[in-house]
Amino acid sequence: MDPKNPGAVDEIIHLGDFWNEEGIRKHKREIMDDNREVGRNFRRAYRYIKGAYSFYEDSMEIISWGIDNAKVNSVAKEFIDLLFGDTDTAKKEGSIRRLFASAITPNGYVNYLSTLLEGNKVYMLEGRPGTGTEKVISKVMETAVEKGYDVEAYYCALNPLKLEHLVIPKLGVALATSNEYHKINIKDIVPINLDEYIDNKILDKYKCELEYNKEQFDSIMDSAIKSIAKAKEIHDRMETYYISNMDFEAIKICFEVTLTRILQYAEESKL
Repeated sequence: MDPKNPGAVDEIIHLGDFWNEEGIRKHKREIMDDNREVGRNFRRAYRYIKGAYSFYEDSMEIISWGIDNAKVNSVAKEFIDLLFGDTDTAKKEGSIRRLFASAITPNGYVNYLSTLLEGNKVYMLEGRPGTGTEKVISKVMETAVEKGYDVEAYYCALNPLKLEHLVIPKLGVALATSNEYHKINIKDIVPINLDEYIDNKILDKYKCELEYNKEQFDSIMDSAIKSIAKAKEIHDRMETYYISNMDFEAIKICFEVTLTRILQYAEESKL
């Protein structure tokens, strides 16, 4: 990350001052080869994820043909009435902090939802792709911001544009999406199952397509995760060439000096 205002506000800490360049250069070929392979594996993983999402999208579209949108809209309205009642539109809108609570990692799907949602009253939206969980949460978020509440919006690791979870800190309330890819282990929740609003005729008619899509999605995502794991394995090996050639005692001193300066700046800002 390059400093925006070097010297005036920001400064660069160059850890390259603490390595043995001669020792690292002995592994030049290995480092270059490993770096290339890391990039190849990540690019392969991204292509797999993109391909897998196509099957996920197809299932979303199929489900959308059978979902009762009027009832989904009613669920959103009930939430809005419950949380905000007759609260007037604020003179100043609330802010939206956009974050991720989950990730696709070398170890598979990982999330920290239980920690993030702890201490809030949690309304758990359950439903297959295309049932409208995102629509409900988006409507609540828009209203919260209009009413002047700051919110935390958490997006999908597979599709960064898809809203999955919402926390309204001032109200101590959270709306979250739960599915097999990110389970939420919280005892005190209020479940809302949007699958109840799907026309079963659609599910029956496209049963084979939905099952096929899920099988393909899971299989391709498994390949993507294996590619990410392979990239990490190679990257870890590459790090060994650097670890053996770093002066960690000097880095520790640099850390202590930097921390002292940060604390001094913090004190100065109070004046």
